[in-house]
Amino acid sequence: MEEIKILSFAKINLSIDVTGITEDGMHTVDMIMHQISFHDDVKVRFISDHTKNRGDIDIKVSTNRYYLPVDERNLAYKAAALTSSLYADKVPGGRVEIDIFKRIPVAAGLAGGSGNGAAVLHGLNQLWNLDLDLPELCSLGARLGSDVPFCVMGQAGYNFCLPKSIRKDKLAVSCARATGTGTALTPLRGIKRSLVIAKPPMGVSTAEVYREIDHCEISKRPDNDALAKGIMNKNFTLIYDNCINVLENYTLRAYPEVKKLKALLSQNARAEKVLMSGSGPTVFAVFDSISGAKEACEMLRKHRYEAYWTKTTK
Repeated sequence: MEEIKILSFAKINLSIDVTGITEDGMHTVDMIMHQISFHDDVKVRFISDHTKNRGDIDIKVSTNRYYLPVDERNLAYKAAALTSSLYADKVPGGRVEIDIFKRIPVAAGLAGGSGNGAAVLHGLNQLWNLDLDLPELCSLGARLGSDVPFCVMGQAGYNFCLPKSIRKDKLAVSCARATGTGTALTPLRGIKRSLVIAKPPMGVSTAEVYREIDHCEISKRPDNDALAKGIMNKNFTLIYDNCINVLENYTLRAYPEVKKLKALLSQNARAEKVLMSGSGPTVFAVFDSISGAKEACEMLRKHRYEAYWTKTTK
């Protein structure tokens, strides 16, 4: 039996703009994402079975969260199935076992599931000695979901069990600008900040938010060129002026619990910026010190929110 453990990091959106719709109905975006240190643990094992034919691979997913699907609905399972369909003929028959220790909230706009899928791609690339480079892994990720390539990139730089060729690739970054359907990625330097992330006791459907955003009036959009420049120059005034998520125009109206949480965090005088991540319902606040994030986290937990303090990876 061979095993590898991959840290599967969450992400936040420093900005999201919706720029159009493709011919097949997918929305195009222009957004900047940042990886954070809050993570799940994904263990990937391969147990060879010489009674099976070469390329005959079973997949088993387990998790500490009873409500998570462990079949084809799970992105980690899908990642193993995709990799098997393409490369299983290179390995003996056997079983892929994936154990996910979840910390990242589910359906929260933090790319928890996408990160788990990315972790399996990295894991099987190593266990099966596929020698896929980082651009190839990102291309595989794009077949699974729009956030998966970014998660592949971010994990590459912060999992020291991965080979140097992966960790030192120019795409192995914790911050990137995503355009098109979210899979065209431009690496950015990233920022060093502490955070609190919090979630109301509910989920939000990403498909619903993107469907309904077309009917919303959007009065203010991020200038992602300016935001990228601010990140490069560490100009936090320019950064925060353009930390705008247009999806708030729908989610905050349709889900009063998210609006209430954002208002509560916005009252914190030490918070430099408060924004919804992804399509919600998670809201995050940015602080210049971990003490501010911890203090806000304690306050949110007293209000019975699921809350965590963390920091950006950089």
